[in-house]
Amino acid sequence: MQKPPGPSKLPFPTLARWIFRLNDLIHALVAIFLLLAAILMLGYTAASLQRISASSLIDVINNVLFVIIILELLWTMLSYLQRKHFPIGSFVFIGIISSIRRILLVEAQVSMSSPAQVALGLRSELLELGTYSGVILVLVVSYFLLSKTPPTEG
Repeated sequence: MQKPPGPSKLPFPTLARWIFRLNDLIHALVAIFLLLAAILMLGYTAASLQRISASSLIDVINNVLFVIIILELLWTMLSYLQRKHFPIGSFVFIGIISSIRRILLVEAQVSMSSPAQVALGLRSELLELGTYSGVILVLVVSYFLLSKTPPTEG
């Protein structure tokens, strides 16, 4: 990935420097909001566990996986602020977690449905599970290929 030109290489170096600073400030604010969202989601998850049931445990798994996605986005923001590049592997990893999260939710919904409901929606749920499984396979292969590719200096 090619690095953006530094402030001194742009036509208006002072203006460019302020734009770069503002860009960093916005990324820092996004990182703070992501951290706050993760903390609030964990608090919401803990508060929603008033009684333990299959449904509440599914919600906990769903919410915890969502927090992991938020933390991966936070890590990406911090990586950008420290090294000035976006690690594409983080986005692939977020896609893998999101797909696994959706598969778990579909499986949980099927297991909690009555046999009549399962029979009515089985085809669409199997199609959804197959699609997400395919997405995970493609993303895992992509992640593997990215991990084998040496980083480029730009």
